[in-house]
Amino acid sequence: MHIDTDHYPTLAKISELYPQLTKGQKQLADYILKNPSEVVNKSITDLISHTSLKSEASVVKFYRLLGFDGFKSFKIKLAQELVNRTFYHSESDITIDDEPTEIKKKVFLGAMSSLSKNADIAAGECMDAQKLLSSAKRIIILGHGASASICQYAFFRLTELGLNCVCNQDAHMNAAILTHPRPGDVILCVSQSGETADLYKQIEMAYQRRIPAILITGAPGSSIARLSQVILSTVSEERNILTDALNSRVSQFCLIDALFSMISIANANEMLPRLQDTRNTFKKYKL
Repeated sequence: MHIDTDHYPTLAKISELYPQLTKGQKQLADYILKNPSEVVNKSITDLISHTSLKSEASVVKFYRLLGFDGFKSFKIKLAQELVNRTFYHSESDITIDDEPTEIKKKVFLGAMSSLSKNADIAAGECMDAQKLLSSAKRIIILGHGASASICQYAFFRLTELGLNCVCNQDAHMNAAILTHPRPGDVILCVSQSGETADLYKQIEMAYQRRIPAILITGAPGSSIARLSQVILSTVSEERNILTDALNSRVSQFCLIDALFSMISIANANEMLPRLQDTRNTFKKYKL
């Protein structure tokens, strides 16, 4: 995936590329993510001292991987972002000593920060996904575990528009569906890690049968991503066991709504009357 250095948050880029980094690069990434305000005043030699990296060339390769031509430009961009980051203080980990009000505040502000980081990314990829979903004869929605709730939400929203969707959490059922593909099938897969074994097998089946797959993920370099036609990558700097699921998935829920709205507007003459019909039906279920 191409990274726009000018508009893409530096710390978000590091988090997104994290699964692809070497052991030494991950140590460097960990230090930068935890101490960004200190990094802007350090030299390459200083950074190396906090990792197992052996040479300055390794740091050069790291910042070039992020899209920067020089270490100075990397630090300037990071410093500018730190000045403008109104939510940075809220992303500290929840600790055992936190009061309930502080826990609630950290959760809410962490979610807000996640939304802010993801607001401007993947615009082109969203357009590609919208076109695939709009033209699909059948949309097969795949996702397990914590991603299952997003899949169910996608199923509900797309069904509101009258689109033909299939969403099942049973791996064998999905395997049966993919064994007999139909012309016009499109897959919408949600996998934060991109490494879930069952999902990989299902996407591999789809790939072999030339069924295009749209992947919503936090790992654009993952095994499932390599078999997907369109990758919608969301980012989250959190890797805390209490908050990582929320902060990664709150943006994915919004991404589903964005696709829903894009499909509705792109096909307004057809979709908006359908949506109105659906809403009229819902009214009958109100007391």
